[in-house]
Amino acid sequence: APPPPAARPVVDLVLALPRPQMLQRILQNVATMQVARLDLVRSWRVEKSFFGSPALRPARIEQQLRLGLEQGGGTRRPRVLVHRQLRPCLDWLAARPNPPLRLIAHPGAPSIAAMAPALRAASAVQLAIGPEGGWIDREVASFVALGFRPVGLGPWILRVEPAVVAALAQIHALAHVDRPDRTPC
Repeated sequence: APPPPAARPVVDLVLALPRPQMLQRILQNVATMQVARLDLVRSWRVEKSFFGSPALRPARIEQQLRLGLEQGGGTRRPRVLVHRQLRPCLDWLAARPNPPLRLIAHPGAPSIAAMAPALRAASAVQLAIGPEGGWIDREVASFVALGFRPVGLGPWILRVEPAVVAALAQIHALAHVDRPDRTPC
């Protein structure tokens, strides 16, 4: 008999709202990679005009999520919330009892590979990824104050779209390293 499917940690993503064209591809990727919740937020480096984009219309979001689910063979549609300010999202995160493992992608931080033991033990992960140019120091400090641990995704500074895919893939892969009860990716 084949081994049971690998258990995946539930991943929620807090993402600084990217450019509209990039957002469409990211929505497909997060659906393909089975993200449970996507919080799109305004950060210091996000242009206000992005919030007026047709890409944020519910029908357009649904269309991109459906394409991603079809690609990945998934059935669980990510919940997508849009926050015009970062503070309300941070307040919601602060109010969560028993927060999951929290990670914030940040260039120059220790490799996400160092989090492998915590990822293997985690049933849920919250991941924050900033805009082009990254989070400003004050934003990083706000996430760290909520228990987010800075992690690097490699020696490169990535654009948002590949950073999302790289981070989600690494979380999934590292959650399964040396786990005899889980199948590899």
